[in-house]
Amino acid sequence: MSEQKTIYALGIVAHPDDESFLFAGTCLKLAAEGKNMAVICATKGEKGADRLKRKLSMAQMAKLRQLEGKKAAKIIKLSKLEFFNYPDGGLDRVDFLKLTARLAEKIEKYRPEIILTFGKEGISGHKDHIVIGKATITAVKRSKYKPQKILLASIPASAIKVFNKHLITRKVHLSHFSPQILKGVPDNNLLKIDIRKYAKLKHMTLKAHESQFLPSFALAALQKQECFEVIVP
Repeated sequence: MSEQKTIYALGIVAHPDDESFLFAGTCLKLAAEGKNMAVICATKGEKGADRLKRKLSMAQMAKLRQLEGKKAAKIIKLSKLEFFNYPDGGLDRVDFLKLTARLAEKIEKYRPEIILTFGKEGISGHKDHIVIGKATITAVKRSKYKPQKILLASIPASAIKVFNKHLITRKVHLSHFSPQILKGVPDNNLLKIDIRKYAKLKHMTLKAHESQFLPSFALAALQKQECFEVIVP
């Protein structure tokens, strides 16, 4: 992957595999248009439960998930993938101002036209997702450089019942999730990007995160479109 400093789109997520679920199709679409993208991942995913039931320490899991993230990054043609070292499952306990300052520095460095991150519900209600979404928006406010728009990955309200039904299979560490009832975002408030052309590649990207991948969770909707609430800074 190149070391370009100017990036068209910058994704800011909490864990390795977030990028694949949220915007793998959008990454591929941008790459096809000749636009580059980078991703910053706040944690290394050390708290992730290994779906293959290997007995891994948190250090081993962190190393494994970084390798999986790099494999996925190649598939979706990222220009850069960068990992911070914040605690998985603990972003709600870190110094929020220091986190936003660090993200603001990266925004000023890469000068992206578009930033992609989590919406207010964090897709699944995961506290790390919610925090990194809020931190990204705050970082944009603090940054001397302003992107043209922020895309907040969201689940359409029309699909929230089906999504919630499947979500329970992903909630390994229940303490990491907010008790709020997920409502999604009204469909008419969303930018919906058609990614059907890239469905197979997105599926490959999800499978690259082998330790986390659940075949039964490969919802058809995730391979048809990616949905975002749009904010103009």
